[in-house]
Amino acid sequence: MSNKRADLIAKATELFAQGGYTAIGIDRIIAEAGVAKMTMYKHFPSKQHLILAVLKQRDEAFRASLMAYAEQYNAPLNKLKAVFEWHHEWFGEADFSGCMFINASAEFQDTSTDIHQAAARHKQLLTDYLESLLIELHPSSAKKLAVQLNLLLDGAIVAAQVTGNCNAAKEAWEIAECLLRQSSR
Repeated sequence: MSNKRADLIAKATELFAQGGYTAIGIDRIIAEAGVAKMTMYKHFPSKQHLILAVLKQRDEAFRASLMAYAEQYNAPLNKLKAVFEWHHEWFGEADFSGCMFINASAEFQDTSTDIHQAAARHKQLLTDYLESLLIELHPSSAKKLAVQLNLLLDGAIVAAQVTGNCNAAKEAWEIAECLLRQSSR
């Protein structure tokens, strides 16, 4: 990836996370990234293309970081708990501003748009990862539990963003433990 392209994605990621996708204009991204308008359009024919590149890079970085954190542990239950701990740490970061995928789906509500589909794909990939951890613990209910745990995580993200509750992921883990115990019966 060229430096200018990377600079545009990095600056757009920062600005979109802070101000949203529709509120941040291309001219501001160009100015703050320190590139020419022609350079911007050479790499991204439209704002939509830039948003999709931001979401792709954010998805890859998010999942790589989350999985590396969880994979430090051997036991599946510890890996699951680590997913929630990772979220807890994320919520405590100074620049935490919610989930770029939840925000994208809220701003681009038409489910047929590429942007909304990218957000949905990210959420599905996280659910798939949770399911892969749950298979060893609860093979018959892994899919259902993965969906439920991802709902808890999404709720924790929104709670942390909206109310500033930095402990939302820990509280969500307490509920997750109840679901896991109930599923073991």
